[in-house]
Order: sequence, then structure tokens, then C-alpha cells
Amino acid sequence: MLLYKYMPGPRFFSNFKFRFTPAEDLNDPQELVPDIRLRDPDTYVRDITARNIERAYFSLLYLQPDLTPEEAWSRCFAAALQFEQQFDTIAKAREIYEMFMRTTNKNVGVLSLSEDPCSAPMWAHYADRYKGLVVGLDSESEFFQPKPGEPRVCGELMNVLYTDTSPVVYVEPGKIDIPKEVFFTKASSWDYEKEWRMIKYLPQAPEIVDDAAGKKICLFDVAPEAVKEVIFGSKISADHKEMVEQAIRARAPHILRKRIEFIPGEGLQVMDL
Repeated sequence: MLLYKYMPGPRFFSNFKFRFTPAEDLNDPQELVPDIRLRDPDTYVRDITARNIERAYFSLLYLQPDLTPEEAWSRCFAAALQFEQQFDTIAKAREIYEMFMRTTNKNVGVLSLSEDPCSAPMWAHYADRYKGLVVGLDSESEFFQPKPGEPRVCGELMNVLYTDTSPVVYVEPGKIDIPKEVFFTKASSWDYEKEWRMIKYLPQAPEIVDDAAGKKICLFDVAPEAVKEVIFGSKISADHKEMVEQAIRARAPHILRKRIEFIPGEGLQVMDL
């Protein structure tokens, strides 16, 4: 199966590298955003007090040596009970959510592809209003296979689930179970994109460069053999088209060259050059 990457320009053909985009830079602020819940709030808060009460007891005896052990335990138990009664489940879930998002934005990058090379909205939004291009990639190529040493889910090509229900992440004491649906779910309003995606662990990027704003751009190599066709936008400039043609001749002469055209009565069609 071929999957397609919409691009505003020919930069990809200068180095055959894809950028994997962190969540904070995706075009939908709801992406990679889970619904964090404490599976059992009572158990969660009791686990906190159980893990900390002994340390609090010895600290209290050290700071107030005149206290008897019984008095120290009594104070610690009273403090633990008060903490449990005042524990804010919503605030704790929010704290865990913010930690999750910080970690995700730093470490997880997304490559978005589409089944459809003839999507008018995507040509307009992602391919610079038909002045860009679309690259067709073989979904069976080695590029889309998980690599040794990659974290779970990374390097795995999956189709996106479109739903308006955020994936739920349940948190237990000392454990957070993140289902892979968190990384492969989008709001139903985006279903026209027919998206497939792959995520990568950004610290493993072979190349990291700074953009004009100083933001880290994480690039991963694509074997030219994985690219099967390029579809030029109907308004692509002669210079950009020639840049791609030169790269194809030099590194990937097997790539088929095509063009997107609007055919009255038929809509957008991919035409051979």
C-alpha cells in the first residue's frame, strides 16, 4: 500500500529526511491529549500516606526530641488523616496530565501520512495551495518497521482512529498505563485526512537541528527505495520541480513522477507526466 506525505516544498529531496513533529507543534491542540484518571482515588491517597508516614515520624522525632514515640505517631496519623480528607483528586490528575504532556512534547514525535493523494483540503493546507508536492511511500518498506532499541509503540505504523472521546489513561499508585491509542487518535472532524502515522522517540533522531526560532527539529533518514512516487502540485514552480527532478535522477531514478490536476466533472486526479 502507498501512503502519502503532503509537503509545502521540495526540502525533503535535499536530504531524504523526515521531521517527526512533537505534540505541541501539531495543528490540532487536542492531539496526544489523554483523559487522566485515578483508577481508585482512595487507594491512591492511602498509598501516598503509607509511603511517607514513617519518614515523617522519624523527622518529627529528630526535630522535636522531647516528644514520646506515641505522641509522634499520633501526630503523624492525624496529619495523614487530614491529608487524605483534603486530597484533591482533580488537582492530582491535572498534575499528572501536565507531567505527561511535558514528557511527551520532549520525547515523542509524529509523522503523519494519508491514504488519499487527491484531498483538496490537504493540498490547500499542507502542500502550499498546490504549489507543493506529495510523496508516495511504500508502507511495507523497512522505514516503517520498528528498529531494535526503540521504545514500545515507536516505529510502528498505524491508522488513526477518529473519535471525539479522548483516550483514558488510568493511574494507579506508582504506575501509569498509557495505551497506544493516545498516540493514534484524532477528533472526528479530521477524518477526511484518512491518516496513518508513526511515532519516534525524538532523542534517538540521527540529526537534530535548530530552526530560525531556536526550536529543535528532529530528522530521521528515509531510504530512497521507500519512496515510490512524487506528485507535483499543479502550481509548483519550475525551480522547485527541477530541484526534485535532479534529486530523483541522482539518488532515486525508480521514483515515478506524476502531477495533480483538476478534471471538470471528475475532480482532482493524479496524472502521469
